[in-house]
Amino acid sequence: MQHVKKIVQVTLIAIGWFVLAQLLTLLVKYLLLRHITVLNHGLGAVAAELFSTGILILLLYFYYRRRDSAVLPFPRKKRFWYYGWAYLAGLFFFTLVWLGTLGLNAAAVHSVLRSGAWLWLLILFFGYVIQGFSEELLTRGYIVGKLLKTERTYVVVIVNSLVFAGLHLMNTGINGLAFINILAFSILLTLLRLRFANLWVASAFHSAWNFAEGPLFGVPVSGGVSDALVLKTTSHLGFDLINGGSFGFEGGFVILLVLLIAIAGFVWWEIQRPKIND
Repeated sequence: MQHVKKIVQVTLIAIGWFVLAQLLTLLVKYLLLRHITVLNHGLGAVAAELFSTGILILLLYFYYRRRDSAVLPFPRKKRFWYYGWAYLAGLFFFTLVWLGTLGLNAAAVHSVLRSGAWLWLLILFFGYVIQGFSEELLTRGYIVGKLLKTERTYVVVIVNSLVFAGLHLMNTGINGLAFINILAFSILLTLLRLRFANLWVASAFHSAWNFAEGPLFGVPVSGGVSDALVLKTTSHLGFDLINGGSFGFEGGFVILLVLLIAIAGFVWWEIQRPKIND
């Protein structure tokens, strides 16, 4: 019973942090951002939304930095190495999803790159870095950090992944398959968090995945509006099980296959090499 109580408590507090950050974001938008025209439409609105997720980072960081270091596992040693290779891994795995979907003739692509797009590309790059850190701090940081103290590893993975997927239930166009895919994505990130004992890897993978999905390949990110800057990918009608329909590729079977392969590969790697010098 104590374990259930602990899990419920941690989950509710995590949701509380999320809601508080959303309310503060709305307040900032009302008091400040709505008066800045460029931030109220198009790519400006996307950038404002991404950078506003930094509010959650600030809340968690300043509250837990001296109260519970397990919530903020950001070791300085080899941090650039961890972040760098994990970012490349995120780009690689979403590229596999994109190529697989195109290969099944479930989408078409064309270039939308313009000379003035490079500045926006840089802005959104940092925006997705912040957004990735915010979601990882809440789930793989707070939830995992708290539950690891009292619960078995498999419980931590399941609870954390369910909460992460649950936070996406209000996204436009989400369905059962999309929920399962987000759950699988969370499981992979949680395994990375546990294996490397830091948030650099999971955060980088998460940010790169979303950056590739949105600005680079022009696919809706988890049901959101596409912020295509390099390529624009259009899903073909009648292929929803493959391309995810209005939710984007995260709602299709291709992404589930890639994630399951990644998870299986990770587990196999751990079995073959149980002790790896980090």
